Amino acid sequence: MTAPHTTPHAPRRVLLVGNFGRKTLQRAWFNTESKLANGFIRLGDHVLTFSDRDAAREATPLRAQAFGARRMARDLVATAAHYRPHLALFGHCDMLRAQDFAALRAAAPGVRLAAFCVDAAFRADTMAAFAARAACMDAAFITTADTAALAPYGFPAGRLFFMPNPVDAAVETALAFDAPRARLAWDGMFLGTGIGAREAQLADLRAALPPDFRFFDGGRAKTAGRLWSTRFLDTLATAAMAPNLPLDDGPDAPIHRLYSSDRIAQLLGQGVLALAPARSGLAALYDEGVVAWTSRDELAEAMARLMRDDAERRRIAGIGWRIAHARTSSAAVAAWIAAVTLGETPPPPAWPGVALT
Repeated sequence: MTAPHTTPHAPRRVLLVGNFGRKTLQRAWFNTESKLANGFIRLGDHVLTFSDRDAAREATPLRAQAFGARRMARDLVATAAHYRPHLALFGHCDMLRAQDFAALRAAAPGVRLAAFCVDAAFRADTMAAFAARAACMDAAFITTADTAALAPYGFPAGRLFFMPNPVDAAVETALAFDAPRARLAWDGMFLGTGIGAREAQLADLRAALPPDFRFFDGGRAKTAGRLWSTRFLDTLATAAMAPNLPLDDGPDAPIHRLYSSDRIAQLLGQGVLALAPARSGLAALYDEGVVAWTSRDELAEAMARLMRDDAERRRIAGIGWRIAHARTSSAAVAAWIAAVTLGETPPPPAWPGVALT
C-alpha cells in the first residue's frame, strides 16, 4: 500500500491550465486541477496555475468566455514565453485550438504538453474534444481504463494513459473510519446530481434499507441545493458509508472499467466506506478497500449488513483510506504524468490499465 517510488529530480516549472474557479470564489478548491498542483509541489516542482475560463471571462467587458477566448489564448502563450515551463498540463480546456498549442510550443522551446480528462467515456462530445486535444499533446491521461469504450474516438496511438482520481492529504483530511457509528450523524450518504437514473436508484435504496438506517442524500440529488467548498467535504465525513452510484446502473448501461467520478477519491480519502458497482472493476485499484455490488438489492443488503457490523465497516474503510492516500496520492499521480510526458523512466505505477492506445 506504499506510494510508488519517485526518483529525485531537478525542480521543474509546471504550467497547469484548468478551471480554478475564480468566478465562484474558488469554491471547488478540491478539484483535480488543484490536487495535481499540490502533487507537483510535493515533488519539489514549481507550479504556475492559469485559469482559462476565468481569464477568458475577464478579458472582455461582457464577461463572456466566448468573446474572451482569443485574448485568453494569447495571454496563455505570453505566460509560457516568460515562464518557460518544462511541462504544460491542460485540464478540460475546450477553448484552446491546435494553433494555440503550436504557438505555446514556439513560445517556450522544449516544453512538453500533456492533457487530462476526468469525464466518462460515454460523453461523446467531451471525448471527441479531448481526443482532438490529445492529438496536440505529448501524452494524455484519462480516469478510465476501458479501451473498448475509448476506441471509437480515435485517440493518438501510444499517447493515451490511465490515471486514477488523485487524493491529497491536505484536501481529504477526515478519518471517518476512526469514528464508531454512534459518533457519526449518518449511516449512509449520497451527495451528487439527481440526473440519469439517480432518482430511481435513491428511491429504491431508501425503500430497501432498514427503518433505523440513517440515510441522507443531498448536494443536488433530488431537490436539495448544491453543497460547495469545505462544507461539502465536512458533510461527507459525517457518514459511515456511501454508495458510488453511476448515472445509470441498468444491465445495458455503460459502466466503464476503473471509471468513477472524483467522488471515489473524496469518499476514500475522507475515510468513508465506498460501495462501488462491481462492473467498474474498482477493486483492481483499491483491493479490499471498496465493497462491490451488482444490483440495487445487493447494495442495500451490503449497507444494512455493514451498519450492523460496525467493526467490519471501519476495517474496510480503513483499508480504502490507506490505499487511496498512498497508491493514488496527488504526488504519485503527478509523478506518473510528468515522467510519461517528459520521456523519463516513469515510477512503477500502482494501478492497472496503464497504456490505453
